[in-house]
Amino acid sequence: MSFDVSRKEAQQPAPPSTGHNGNVVAVLPSMSTVTANRLRLNPNTEHKPESYEGLQLEFSPLLFSSLERYLPPPMLSLPRDSKLHYMRDIILRYSPDGERIRVQRHRAYRQKIISHYQVLIA
Repeated sequence: MSFDVSRKEAQQPAPPSTGHNGNVVAVLPSMSTVTANRLRLNPNTEHKPESYEGLQLEFSPLLFSSLERYLPPPMLSLPRDSKLHYMRDIILRYSPDGERIRVQRHRAYRQKIISHYQVLIA
């Protein structure tokens, strides 16, 4: 029986490691190369960012287009969805919840005004 228990323990994934400041760090194997890359300090002015218009986003599409210029070089060749997911994680990590809620309420307020708008026929 002890042999079976040790085999099960060996098959379990390692728990997330704790950093030197007490924060838990968990890295997915598939994202390890992507998350190891950091944003650029200066934007890549030669890169033409993709359009994020027309997507249902929590933040302005212009924010994503601007942030795309700061992505590390290996990320620039990835599909738009991968870049969007990476940038969204960064924005959610560093933006306060109140900012996201404010943007959502503003969008709902605009939709309410537009839906009640009556077109004048001349």
